[in-house]
Amino acid sequence: MQPLEPDCRRPAAVLSLPKRHAFRPSIRLLVSVLCCLISVPALAGSALIRVSDGTMTHEGKIVGLSRTTCSLMDRQGQLTHLSVGTLHDFEKVSARYEPFPVTTFREQLRKEFSGKYEVVGTTHYLVCAPSGRASRYAQLFESIYRDVEQFYRVRGFKVQVPEVPLVAVVFGSQQEFSAYCVQDNVTPSASLMGYYSLRSNRVALFDDANLVSATDDTGSQSHRRVIALPARLSGMSQCYLPFSAGQFPIAAAAAVSGNTANTIIHETTHQVGYNIGIHSRLGGTPIWIVEGLATVLEPAGMRKKTGRQLQQGRINQERAQWFVKRQRPGRAMGSLAKLVAADSYFFQQTLNSYSEAWSFTFFLLENPSRRRDLVTYLQILRSRDPLLQYTSAERLSDFQKAFGNISRIEVEFIRYMDRL
Repeated sequence: MQPLEPDCRRPAAVLSLPKRHAFRPSIRLLVSVLCCLISVPALAGSALIRVSDGTMTHEGKIVGLSRTTCSLMDRQGQLTHLSVGTLHDFEKVSARYEPFPVTTFREQLRKEFSGKYEVVGTTHYLVCAPSGRASRYAQLFESIYRDVEQFYRVRGFKVQVPEVPLVAVVFGSQQEFSAYCVQDNVTPSASLMGYYSLRSNRVALFDDANLVSATDDTGSQSHRRVIALPARLSGMSQCYLPFSAGQFPIAAAAAVSGNTANTIIHETTHQVGYNIGIHSRLGGTPIWIVEGLATVLEPAGMRKKTGRQLQQGRINQERAQWFVKRQRPGRAMGSLAKLVAADSYFFQQTLNSYSEAWSFTFFLLENPSRRRDLVTYLQILRSRDPLLQYTSAERLSDFQKAFGNISRIEVEFIRYMDRL
């Protein structure tokens, strides 16, 4: 993908535009005009625009733009990726993007999921669930949000307030959930308990007593479940998963064992991280750090103040045991570089990759000096253009800017895990 030229990224405040453009300009002129509608560098202050692609009209703010693709976030927080060449008849609706009012948003969800469903709101969430169950789920999602936000904030990560209410949809049965998966371009399976969608910005799952009866690693019932591996956006960066033009797949299914309580915690942790500024929904964040942070936060002892004195309560036993018993005996030095350099390693060695990502992230967070390096690393990732291709060489370079020589930190990491 060809990046924007620097002179296209000028703040809207210094440019004068007619409010409405009802013509089909050249792509160069169209990109220039769209660039003028973006508030740079603070995309949160972008204008609210309305644009047509010849099939339908879209309203929202531009969150990403290249000469081929315009990424728009609508007033529910959902992403749409439009081909620049098809855009026309656009206007600047308002100088500032604003999401739908909560009352409007809630009513839209009620209409979308009519019937036996209700919508309950909390400080940060709108939860749609079977009647009589939504309040309990809403309390759980809000509790996880507070835990995750506090986890990042107290460790020096820069967090922001979500721009839109976060949505969680809890279906009354696995059959309804599977039907929604198909609608959302996610492949359903018997082991898929739930997922977070980068496109819709929603967590989706189905009603299961285990999900609300246990919210830590103490649950005794074990299941095979599916972890969502983030896919790359077609036409925006290297794509590891095949899909048709116009589709936006959320995940590749990879069977990973874990209890159902971890499913809701894991996927909600993803949702919160992508909405408080830890990761970019447009892509570019290496899978190892996205999944490493999510698996680190699965144990209640890591998320909550209680039990912080005991390291045992902070350890993700499932990931630790896999690393010690399965990964470590045959692990070769240099595995960390493979994990950092390419997301494809997650698809080639899924279970080993998850255990390695958890182990390395846990090692970083347990060491105050390395924790500061991790904050630096995430700042580096946040400062780069998520629409640009992220090569293996660049990934390794950015990693070493934050942590130093990767071979040396790998030795330090393995010594720590062997002692642990």
